[in-house]
Order: sequence, then structure tokens, then C-alpha cells
Amino acid sequence: MAKKRTITSKTEQHEKKVQRKMAEQLAEKIGTSPEEIESGLKGFIEKSSESLGGMELKPPYRRPSWYDDFFSLIQERTIDNFSLEFIRLNIVSGSEAYKLRAGLRFLGLIDEKGHPTSKLAGLRVTGENFKKNLAKVISEAYSDLFNAVIIEKAKSESVINFMIEKYGYSRPLAEEATTLFAYFCSKAGIPISKELSDFQITRRESIRTTTPKKEIRMREKITPAVRYDETFAVLESDIFSFAVKKELSAIELAREQVNSLLDYWKKKLTEESTNK
Repeated sequence: MAKKRTITSKTEQHEKKVQRKMAEQLAEKIGTSPEEIESGLKGFIEKSSESLGGMELKPPYRRPSWYDDFFSLIQERTIDNFSLEFIRLNIVSGSEAYKLRAGLRFLGLIDEKGHPTSKLAGLRVTGENFKKNLAKVISEAYSDLFNAVIIEKAKSESVINFMIEKYGYSRPLAEEATTLFAYFCSKAGIPISKELSDFQITRRESIRTTTPKKEIRMREKITPAVRYDETFAVLESDIFSFAVKKELSAIELAREQVNSLLDYWKKKLTEESTNK
């Protein structure tokens, strides 16, 4: 499998310039320096990571192809840290990087700081040893599901309902989580029912053939869920999620950063679409 092309240093420099410009614009509005804005944003991200690190880990969802790429990558080289930046540059871009990183944490392959665990080291091997080690990882991560449902005879609906009831997933997210679970089992050689296997194949094929416009129209009907704790408000749906500290300055900063980032990626994706 060919290695993914990383973003060039030129692109990285452009992104840094965009971030600096956003900091300058916000600094001018609230009467401070760009350096203070950048420092505050860095501290906000670090505190957000610490706060969210204590939250309940949930089964991963979205695309099995991310994990295909991840497994190939760790078998090709040793990675010291799976930071969001590393994931964006080498596996999956944009906000999707958060979902993959959360999925790796749920599986116990990285810790809250992104460092590989001993479980990940066991997946650097190939062949039957890889399948054996992955089976152990999946059995431990999804132990609640294995205890609740007889996977060898399970209907896909049973697993979907488990994801909804235990983790509070919407139906679309529960279906994606079920697809990934079946994918992991198949890759690890864990026996699953024919219905679960067929469900996984059908869903993966659907992901490949669904056009972006159709996918967006389907997901626009889903109402994002809002969760609160003493410090943060978290907004999430099946296509995006973010946390913001419940302070006026933090909310203003988040609004500016999110809007600028969305404008940047909209422009970039439009250019890529035009050049095809």
C-alpha cells in the first residue's frame, strides 16, 4: 500500500499565516496582543484536552478505511506520538482527526496524550500474530458489548440498539459504530453472525458510493446534541463536534477561530473540486 502524501511545508506555512492573521484580527477587536491570543488558545486547548480526557470513552465510528491506514502506518514505522497534527497530516484531515484519535483511545492503543501503549506495540506484527493481538484488543475494548450480545448469532439491530442505549448515539452514529465493530471483528478473526458481516459490507459499500451532496442533505436533518459540565459545553453531531469553555472570551475566540477555519477549508475544498 502506497504511503499517504503528507502536506508540504509550504502548506504548513500558509496555515500558520492564516492562524496568525486570525489571532491579529481577534486581538485588535478585544484590545490585546496576538501573542496573548495564541498563548490563550494554546492553554485553552491543553485544558480542554485534560478536561475531556476524563470523559467516558465511546466506541469509534466513521470510516473503517482510517483504521486500515493506521494499521499499515504502524507496521511501516515507529510513531512516538499520535498528536492531532500528526493524524491530520498522515491519516485523516480536518476535524475527523479528533474522531480517529478518540477511537484509538477507546481501543486502548494510545493514552490521553497520544503516546502509544503496549497494546499498540502488539499490532506492529503481521499475519496470525497481528490477528491474535487485535482480537485481544477488541475483546477488551468492547467487553460490555460481548457480555450483552452473543455476537456469533447477533442481529445487526441488536448491536445498533446497544450503541444507542449505552452510549446515547443517534441512529446514524450507532450504525457507523456497529459497522466499525464488525470490521474490527472480521480483521481480528473474531466470529460474528452473517447478518453483522453482511451489514458491514453493505454499509462500507454505501459509504463509497454516497455522493457528498446527498450525504450532507441526509445529515442536515440530524439535530446536534449539547452536553454540559461545570467548565465546558460540548456540541456534537455525526459530522462535527467541539468543546468551548463557558467564558465570554473563550466563546468569542472559539467563534472567530471556527468561522475562519470553516472559511479556509471551504475555499480549499472548492479549489480542489475545481482542479479535478
